[in-house]
Amino acid sequence: MSVYIYVSYPRKEGATFNMDYYLTTHMKIVDTHWRPYGMKSWSVVEFPPNDPSGMHVQAIMLWDSVEAFEKAIAANIPEVMEDLQYYSSEPPVRWYGNVAKTSGEGI
Repeated sequence: MSVYIYVSYPRKEGATFNMDYYLTTHMKIVDTHWRPYGMKSWSVVEFPPNDPSGMHVQAIMLWDSVEAFEKAIAANIPEVMEDLQYYSSEPPVRWYGNVAKTSGEGI
């Protein structure tokens, strides 16, 4: 069963986030290293400054299964995991949800 993985970065006082680096470098690294594990696609959402979610940026990734994502995380690929320091001062918050139904091609 396909699953959406959400990786969100909070908007906090004094926090920094380099969106240009994230989009042009980090997500390319993610795509290169995680697609072989079962990542099907990804999208990045930037929230407005006063969004009630308290989030700044969210990556939404469609995976074959949560187990596929867990294998990618367990592989602890340094290029993916250690890249955080180059674009965010805050660690991400992660969660997931199984796809119950979709229309079209998804994200």
